[in-house]
Amino acid sequence: MSLTGPRSQRTLVLALLSVASFAVVFNNLIITPILPEISEDFGVRVAVAGLLVTAYSVAGGVAAVFSGPFIDRVGRKPVVVAGMATLTVATVLSALAPGFVPLLAARALAGLGVACLTPAVFAAVGDLFSYEERGRAMSWVISANTSASIFGVPAGAVVSGVLSWRWTFVALACLLVVFTWLLFRRLPPDAPREAGASGNGMEVVPRVLRDWATTAALVSNYLSTSYWFVFATYMGAYFHDEFGVAKWALGGLTMTMGLGVLAGSNAGGRLADRVGKRPVILWTSAMCAVFIALTTTAAGAMAMGLGFLFLFAVSGGARFASSQAMMTEMSPAYRGTVMALNAAGQQFGIVTGSLVGGLALEVGGYTALGPTAAGLALVSMVMYGLFVQEEGMAGRRRELAPE
Repeated sequence: MSLTGPRSQRTLVLALLSVASFAVVFNNLIITPILPEISEDFGVRVAVAGLLVTAYSVAGGVAAVFSGPFIDRVGRKPVVVAGMATLTVATVLSALAPGFVPLLAARALAGLGVACLTPAVFAAVGDLFSYEERGRAMSWVISANTSASIFGVPAGAVVSGVLSWRWTFVALACLLVVFTWLLFRRLPPDAPREAGASGNGMEVVPRVLRDWATTAALVSNYLSTSYWFVFATYMGAYFHDEFGVAKWALGGLTMTMGLGVLAGSNAGGRLADRVGKRPVILWTSAMCAVFIALTTTAAGAMAMGLGFLFLFAVSGGARFASSQAMMTEMSPAYRGTVMALNAAGQQFGIVTGSLVGGLALEVGGYTALGPTAAGLALVSMVMYGLFVQEEGMAGRRRELAPE
């Protein structure tokens, strides 16, 4: 089903899905600026407090693998609303947590909510917007989650600094209550599904993975997240140690990347609708490789390093919008399952990227980070170039129809 109603209805639906995406990223990143205060409040080391991020990511990554068939069977809207409601409850529990272990459990619960919410949102974009306009629609959703890192997280940090970290969660919970109500009331219901169109359970996952093009696209996207975090994990340390950037100013690096992704996703999504998603994915993957390699090997001054970093983020944003749009059409009968597997791959890509980056740093120092990330970017590009085609995407509805 694609939306064919008035422009105002289409804008409303896109805004609602963007709101859900914003909430996910805000909830994910809000721990970063308040982690020191949580550590001090509960009397645990910062390294131990970092388990809050691990619990969230691991729970989300593992649960996402199992959420896909559920999303396809139940429908997008019920899962989006349920995921947002779970995120709301988890955030309230986080604000009220009497100790570190209950807070850890609350963050794991938030990861479970996101495991359903994220793939359901992207699957809904695929359902409601035609493939020819999906790049633009996806760019709006990605812009919303990027805005969370640019504007939402700093605002949460201010609340924590003025009041406390608990009030940051209270403020976020209030927003989530409003978002849940809006999604429940205004998000269009799912279109009726054909009998058997969603499969019966986890057997759908191997059925999807038997399609080599879908599997290759999933692996390519996993690698794209990995190469991003090869550098992003150690970005602050690199600019601090190599260029003397003050610790208080390191937040500007995240904003630089966020603005780059914001610009790239909007330009890339629209360009992908005009010239095709696959060409944009291939070219921007190559550009990512070039600019991230230059960031750590050819930046003789901080301004040059920031310039290369911004161009890397622009390229990455364009690739992300295009690849998400194309991913929704790889196995349309199992769109929820595909997007859930894609979300799981992104979570595990974060872990892989940080580990590979750490190894590169140990072996070759900061200079090795860029070329290592570039190598993964080129492998990601080759995976798409050799095994994923865009021609005849509509025909995949018939070829991959339920057995």
